[in-house]
Amino acid sequence: MRRAWRWVAALTATGLPLASGLPGQSPERPARTPVMASLLGAVDTAGTGFSFGAFADLVLAHHPVAVQAQLVADQARAELRRAWGAFDPSLTATVDRKTFNGTSYYNYLDAALKLPLPIGDVTVAFDRTLGKYVNPDRSTSSGGVLSAGLSIPLGQRLVTDERRTALQQARAARDLGEAEQVGLVNKLLFSAAKAYGGWYEAWRRRSITADGEALAAFRLDAVRRRVANGEAAPIDTVEALLEVQRRQVSRYEAEGAFYLATLDVTSFLWEDGREPRPLPVAAVPTLAGLGQGGIDSTLLASLLDRAVQRHPELRKAEAKVRQASAERLLSAQGVLPFAALKVEGLSERGSDGAGGFLDGGRLADNFKSAFEVKTPLLFLKETGKLNAATQKLDFQRVERDRLEREVEFDIRGAVFDLANLQRLLERQRSNVRQAGLLRDAEQVRFENGESTLLILNLRERLVLDEALKLAAIEAKVAAARGALALATGDRTLLATAR
Repeated sequence: MRRAWRWVAALTATGLPLASGLPGQSPERPARTPVMASLLGAVDTAGTGFSFGAFADLVLAHHPVAVQAQLVADQARAELRRAWGAFDPSLTATVDRKTFNGTSYYNYLDAALKLPLPIGDVTVAFDRTLGKYVNPDRSTSSGGVLSAGLSIPLGQRLVTDERRTALQQARAARDLGEAEQVGLVNKLLFSAAKAYGGWYEAWRRRSITADGEALAAFRLDAVRRRVANGEAAPIDTVEALLEVQRRQVSRYEAEGAFYLATLDVTSFLWEDGREPRPLPVAAVPTLAGLGQGGIDSTLLASLLDRAVQRHPELRKAEAKVRQASAERLLSAQGVLPFAALKVEGLSERGSDGAGGFLDGGRLADNFKSAFEVKTPLLFLKETGKLNAATQKLDFQRVERDRLEREVEFDIRGAVFDLANLQRLLERQRSNVRQAGLLRDAEQVRFENGESTLLILNLRERLVLDEALKLAAIEAKVAAARGALALATGDRTLLATAR
């Protein structure tokens, strides 16, 4: 027993773990030293905590993919603006004159303001014709002629036409571009969350393996002293040295993995000037940024509803359905005969001004009109185009339904994964504590001569293994939270981890 208490005194002096439950142990003495506390998942105070929230903010602000995602949405909005150009009022003016041998043959002045409407066009024009040789139908007084009229389709292009269809498709393309932006950003955050979780796991693994090596090295020194004092067999030093070397190998592997994981995380950081950005000085990951906790399964219905509204793939599918629907409506207009009516009222400038357009009696004798009819006989091209557009619309609807089903299963799987990880976390923390108790009890038995160094090392390896499993599960929560955000299309689910 005296040898046992000398071992306890040595442990106390070095600050390494005491074996709990030793006879006569003071109740005030802590049952866990800093090293064992680290194995149990306590936050390392070395370094500056770099939370996932701060990391994600930097990624969203400057990462090239986030910038490209914004450009995709901007391009779609620019295309919508271009589609609106079909409804842009236009002003035209033409002067055409000829003079030969001092004779003015003709002098034409034509100016018009055209106002496109959803159905048809409004035109206000001014014509003036001077000269000796002019076309009789273009002859005007010296003051010119004002005209104002309306052109409307009858049959084809009454319900819709090319410019209205282009506008509808551009609006859908804008929504598609915005959905593409959200999709790119969500995938970026998912990758960032996985990288951050891997960084956290590698950081914890490095810390745990270093603590395990320190414990084995201390035990090796103690065994050597015992062998020198004749209190232990020399073969015990071989066992203790082998354990130190085994744990050194684990530490070397952990340090290599941590270096690679740090590079992976750093690759997501960029400056505003498109320059790579290093990690903050002494930055270490923290559990506060990994979204601990599951999702209440009772919220599944609301998550599914949220996905319908926000999931980028579903929004893109809906936009494509709208585009195909607009194209089919335009194709359906093709099976109608084309007919258009154009009517313009005329008034000589300076005669009675704009009143001429409001005088019904006068307008009956001063107007221009045109009526055009055109139709194919068999409508082969038009019906073929309509059938193709209908099939394209049906295809997009089926694709939308398929995506809705896939998204539903992705969400259910992500919710289950988070809930299961929460159970694993609770159980694994208990496993680490119980493995520590077994190791402490084996320490007592070893000091009382009732156990061997091999068994004690096995017990301590169990503690280290369970601690490493705990770190791996903690890191998986980040990827699972990112998977749920990706499945629902709602990256605010990652923000709950901040």
